[in-house]
Amino acid sequence: MSEAPLLAVRRLTVRYPLRRWLPWQGAAFKPAVDGLNFNLHAGETLGIVGESGCGKSSLARALVGLAPISAGAALYRQGTTVFDLAKLNSKQWKPLRRDIQMVFQDPLASLDPKMTVARIVEQPLIALCPELDKAQRAHRVAAMLERVGLDAADGAKRAREFSGGQCQRIGIARALVVQPKLLILDEPVSALDVSVQAQIVNLLSTLQRDLGLTLIFIAHDLAVVRLLSPRVLVMYAGQIVEQAPREPLFRQPLHPYTQTLLAALPGISEHAEAPPAVVADDPHITFGCRYRSRCAIADDICGREAPALRRVGEHRYAACHFIAPELA
Repeated sequence: MSEAPLLAVRRLTVRYPLRRWLPWQGAAFKPAVDGLNFNLHAGETLGIVGESGCGKSSLARALVGLAPISAGAALYRQGTTVFDLAKLNSKQWKPLRRDIQMVFQDPLASLDPKMTVARIVEQPLIALCPELDKAQRAHRVAAMLERVGLDAADGAKRAREFSGGQCQRIGIARALVVQPKLLILDEPVSALDVSVQAQIVNLLSTLQRDLGLTLIFIAHDLAVVRLLSPRVLVMYAGQIVEQAPREPLFRQPLHPYTQTLLAALPGISEHAEAPPAVVADDPHITFGCRYRSRCAIADDICGREAPALRRVGEHRYAACHFIAPELA
């Protein structure tokens, strides 16, 4: 794409302090996200996948201002103005809240049990759209509930009266009611039954098409990501190990970790290597390849030198010493 990206992430790092057991031990930090780089264009759906603890949720929270960005930049374009999300305080964030919204993993935990559904969905309008009066807010809430597959009359009920899938629809309605440009979904279907997952994914696909949304869809399940995301980033231990369009990635995964993830999917295992039975090192080691102790092809160089994320084909990138460009 030739146009400027809606979001440009550059060497983004999120670190959390570790507990000090003794006063003289000094400060120590755990890098949950470590030097990420990617672009996201308007109208695109980007899938981010990886196992629990790889930094996906920390990335999502950093991009909506709920976790501090320790280093790097996240450049968001609003018209002709570019904001570095890493440098904004809570007051400076407010004008961007209408543009950037998030749907959380646990639909029930993210909804206030004391409020009616209409009140829950209305809250972002009260906070971010002061130009709307009460009647206009009520009209927009009712319309959004119907758009996500609920009835306007459901607004009088409370979240505890709904199923998990219906609660996630409420969460999506709350995020979309302010008409954002970028919607970040952090494991939005992982707490739901398989049949309900398909309904939510279909809903998101329809909303993305009808509303022209830009989506970041985060999941640990590659099968779900495959349904929605034309481009996929694979994360391991806070870093991107592979980035590729959906079909090439599923047809020919290049990084050993991506192969391991795909090996767990029925019908795709013939394309991937089985994970070796090796005890993993600390995934936050600062030297060598972080995946080396789980990798079937690791060599001496993997312990000495961390592989850089490099281009290995058209629109494809991977971080492995043993992937040659002609393999892509």
